[in-house]
Amino acid sequence: MRVGSVARRAVPALALAVLAAAPAVAVEPDTPMRPCRRTDLPGIWRVLRLGVPSGVEVDRADPAFQPHQRYVFHADATMVYVASTLPFSPEEQRALARTPGTARWTVEPGGRLVQQESEGASSSRTSECQVVLEPVRDPRTSQPTAQIGDVLLTDPHGDAHPSIRRLLRRIGSAN
Repeated sequence: MRVGSVARRAVPALALAVLAAAPAVAVEPDTPMRPCRRTDLPGIWRVLRLGVPSGVEVDRADPAFQPHQRYVFHADATMVYVASTLPFSPEEQRALARTPGTARWTVEPGGRLVQQESEGASSSRTSECQVVLEPVRDPRTSQPTAQIGDVLLTDPHGDAHPSIRRLLRRIGSAN
């Protein structure tokens, strides 16, 4: 299992999207979502979909782009982020729930998720964080893409346009 840093620096997103496996799939603008609250996040989350707009360079060695990613948000405002090229085994999955947080997190008013690598660190990363309130379907397949309670994290590209979108689904509780 490879441990990596949470996605690069971010500011609030300008657009809403649900993620397809490769390019992002646009969602109807009236799709009901709301900003995240602190109480929404504690638990273990699996990154279901990762979307990057075409034309944005991706470093496949960067943990932010690994195919298997987990976020563990503890109720004490600590968190763990892990990324791997290989699927997580059931034992690794169970161990994540007991792994102490190595970073701090908070949710600001308006739903911005702020992640700080360690206590007193000067740099932090901010993601637009939204909770899905109604199932969203991929218009190409009519299959559900996002379910009620899923979380959409959006991190921008350098010019403040969204460049990384992660659709997260809770898969367990953290101890």
